[in-house]
Amino acid sequence: MFLAISAPPSAGERPPWVTEWIAARAARAEKSQAATHEKATKPIDEKAAEKRRVQREGRVAEGVALLRQNLFDITGDGLAGGNARDPFFWKELAKRMIDCQAPGLAGTLLHIGDTVIYDAEVDTELPFELGRLHLLLHALEYSDGYPPSTQADLRALIGGRSSTSGETGEVVEDDWFVAARKVEELDHLLTSTTWLLGIKSRRWARVLRFAPAHLTISEPWAVGTLMHGSLQFELGSHPLRATAVIEVPSLPSSTPKSHEADLDLMLDRFANALAGNPFLRSIPFLISLQPSADGTRLMDGNGRALPWLAKRDIVLRVDCICGGQPTLMCGEWDGCRIRLLAICDAGTWIPLTPSYL
Repeated sequence: MFLAISAPPSAGERPPWVTEWIAARAARAEKSQAATHEKATKPIDEKAAEKRRVQREGRVAEGVALLRQNLFDITGDGLAGGNARDPFFWKELAKRMIDCQAPGLAGTLLHIGDTVIYDAEVDTELPFELGRLHLLLHALEYSDGYPPSTQADLRALIGGRSSTSGETGEVVEDDWFVAARKVEELDHLLTSTTWLLGIKSRRWARVLRFAPAHLTISEPWAVGTLMHGSLQFELGSHPLRATAVIEVPSLPSSTPKSHEADLDLMLDRFANALAGNPFLRSIPFLISLQPSADGTRLMDGNGRALPWLAKRDIVLRVDCICGGQPTLMCGEWDGCRIRLLAICDAGTWIPLTPSYL
């Protein structure tokens, strides 16, 4: 307001301390850039890299043995109580997996301790999760005999790179529709999952971003917009996770077509994906659906319905937007229930997940 009613101040010389600060900042930036360039061009010490790989594999093997023994102890004591229902036990075991350089296994254990044992269907979900863990530990014993894609799946589940030989996955260039996003907090870490659907390839991609819980995640693409660029997929039998080769801003987009015509086609895709990767937790979908009368299921145009678990306010919101008609929605199907992430309302995409701002 002061500048609006008076003449702007005239520019003068910078104070000495400002000049020193700018010079020091430029020097630090130049030094950091030089260090990055030196690291990128420095020859790889093959012996040291092999030594680190052997050490990590040894620690992972220790973690796998420890986890296997704990699973045997839990099942021997019973799943109705004791350590099986103790969240502190699962969190401490997850810390041991971190020490053994197996963050993927740690994430699974934290999921059990923070979510599964509090689920209303815990008597079904807990044995299922333990069975999945047992299958994974059994597969790790014979991983050398599996195809490269399955080995990449197992490495990703442990928490390592999908490839140990430097091999990279497929690069796909397309117009990517930003269909949905969810942000979750686990163990003081924010994880943002963005689902992209290729307009031409009709291929799904999952882009992950991370940040400490006290910060926010910068997202270059808004839900409901279009991003033209190339995504590099990780190796695997059913690759979904991808990274952008070049970060580009999103553009306005019209409402895309459904990825599948009905829920039966989505279930077939899920079955085929599980046949290749039995550890797959969920797949995305983009289908026109509407809530059932009691709000516990979502139905397609053919009357096929699948269970839907959501809070009452979300159910009412979706019901009001649909108005009794099938409406384009994006979400995830995990084999048991649907989780809605976004819905289209007259060409505008509305997120249905909480945001961390």
